[in-house]
Amino acid sequence: MMALIYSVQGAFWPLLAVHLRDLGVGGRGRGWIFATLAMGSLAMPLGAGHLVDRLLAAERFMALAYLVGAALLGAIACGVASSPWPLFAWFLVYWLVTAPTTGIGAAIAFRNLERPREQFGGIRLWGTVGWMVVGWSVSLVMMSSGASRGGHGAFEAFWVAAILSLWLAVYSLTLPHTPPLAVAPQEPKGRGLRSALELWRRRDVAVFLQTAFGVCLTTPFLYQVLPPHLESRGLPRPWISTALTLGQVPEIAALAVLPWLFRRVQFRGTLAIGIAAFGVRFASLALDPPLWVILAGIPLQGVGVACFTIGGQVFMDSRAPSDRRASAQALFMVVTSGIGSLVGSVLAGEISSWFVKDSAQVFLIPCVIDIALLIYFRARFQPDGVTTTRVDDDVDDVRPLDNEVKSGPSARADELMTESADG
Repeated sequence: MMALIYSVQGAFWPLLAVHLRDLGVGGRGRGWIFATLAMGSLAMPLGAGHLVDRLLAAERFMALAYLVGAALLGAIACGVASSPWPLFAWFLVYWLVTAPTTGIGAAIAFRNLERPREQFGGIRLWGTVGWMVVGWSVSLVMMSSGASRGGHGAFEAFWVAAILSLWLAVYSLTLPHTPPLAVAPQEPKGRGLRSALELWRRRDVAVFLQTAFGVCLTTPFLYQVLPPHLESRGLPRPWISTALTLGQVPEIAALAVLPWLFRRVQFRGTLAIGIAAFGVRFASLALDPPLWVILAGIPLQGVGVACFTIGGQVFMDSRAPSDRRASAQALFMVVTSGIGSLVGSVLAGEISSWFVKDSAQVFLIPCVIDIALLIYFRARFQPDGVTTTRVDDDVDDVRPLDNEVKSGPSARADELMTESADG
């Protein structure tokens, strides 16, 4: 399930910017189309989780969502729209339907695994594997079909995504039955969000969330601007998807390395490494180096995601009370994958429209932003040492990730927040 969820998006997302450019969509239009993922990601806390918890079995929601998604992707693959705003509408509908499934897929896993805290990491790892494998598969499909010339779109990637989406829709019906819960009386509406917002009063949390918002202004450049830049520097189009999978390798390694980093350099050092990785990556791109240097730097993107994004989730978990950890993660995702990515996608599209002739100059803006954020973070972030600790903690500002996730009939979908699909 996890492999298919992430492979559907991984089939077309790395080539979307190239596809839109071939269709004549300018930088501003591409920015708004990429922003539809962030808009759709807000659907999880706004209603999809409550729908699954009260009206519709989770596996049936997955089947319905990906059946509709397959139809939408097939229509895009058939060239149903080619101008910016119709494409914006198609992609917005697509993400409103499918973006919540990352959290709902997690809900299915948590409710049916015997030991979710121990087993979920290995389950989620297959999402990364699925993203990587489909990237290689799309490259092979495009090579075999002769779709290596520019100016003709990347329609093959959408056909692959549509087929995978249909496969996932059928497969979802074979998942363990996960019916709506008999929900107990609910706490007052908005109380969870208010409790999460109270964390903002802590200086270290406020500085981190401000920095996280800033970092998410720059990450859209990696999928919105970098793929066309790779092609303009000589990378054959079929290999763009495969090249970008190099960024997922450090994400896999992070599962083992992050605990060691937390012990060696604490939260402050680990999060700073992530910001620095993004800054160095954009600096190297702004210098317009040879193609092999650009490709060699792609793993830095994975280092940034692992140390800052995943490390940030652990940090937020360590600062939240035991009964508000899901709300803390929701706050983090709204700030980053929601508002941050939305504004960042529009910003990337606007800036790329300024530098049409030299795409390398586009990367100066995110480079300056990340360097400024690194200086701000190092100067202002001072962990106060107050965590929701356990008696077996051996690091003074780190509590091991322990979401106290419930299995069986008590794990609710609207309590679960996971990273957006492009993470």
